[in-house]
Amino acid sequence: MKRSLLVLGIFVIATLVGCNNKAEQKAREQKLQDSFASLMMAKDSEMEKLFQELNEVDAALTEITSTYAGVSKAANTTGEISKDTKANINSKIAEIKDILEQNKRKVANVSSQLKKTKNQNTQLQSFVTNLESRIKEQEEQIQALNKELAAKNQEIQTLNKNLSEQKNINKQKDAQILKIEDEKFTAYFAVGTKTELLAKNLIDRKGGFLWIGRSSVVANNANFENLTKIDIRNTQEIPLTGAKIKLVSPHPTDSYSLEGDPKKPTSIRITNPEQFWKSTRCMVIMVD
Repeated sequence: MKRSLLVLGIFVIATLVGCNNKAEQKAREQKLQDSFASLMMAKDSEMEKLFQELNEVDAALTEITSTYAGVSKAANTTGEISKDTKANINSKIAEIKDILEQNKRKVANVSSQLKKTKNQNTQLQSFVTNLESRIKEQEEQIQALNKELAAKNQEIQTLNKNLSEQKNINKQKDAQILKIEDEKFTAYFAVGTKTELLAKNLIDRKGGFLWIGRSSVVANNANFENLTKIDIRNTQEIPLTGAKIKLVSPHPTDSYSLEGDPKKPTSIRITNPEQFWKSTRCMVIMVD
């Protein structure tokens, strides 16, 4: 009897120990499954995050394409670009460059993570490769646009320079034409006593013998700085002072008249400018 009870006790203990071992194993298996599930969820979450980042880059690049189209259209406008438009184009280009640089770093970060995890997700890797290619293409487009703008600016500067030079040439020609035109209608006159006119080298004493019969004439080497310059188109009368008036320079008598008192004229009026200035453009009047 005692022996039977002993055997029974050993069986019960063995059964209880076996049950405990199975329960522990099951718990270990469950824990392993939970850890694996957590790991897979983490991996899926990581992949989802990477895809989300790449989708953001894709959306940004699409927006850049639209912005670039507007900038390119503005840059290729015929004629000179206004200052405001030029400033807006430069601002947009800088903005595109900044966005490209940011997204370039994002794609590089995703690519680096893929290499570290040795993930063989071909779809994700293909996405990265495609975005890298698009970024490179857009960078090249911006570089080409910058070159076009630089070339256009140079062309405009050259055209403006040529235009400015041509304007200066035309201005000089116009000035020369005006000068010639003015010279065409320019005359000079001087009024003074014999002593004053001789001192200014405006007259010479010629003819006669021993000063007898000599007359005053306009000097060949008269200095025009000692004469008053006039425009014959708008100078018809010149005031005079003195009791005795003598016109030294040669002018037809029917081309002018002495105004005022015949013994003491107050002015000389040119009645026929064409005839009056025909022989000489230098009028010298001697007064006493």
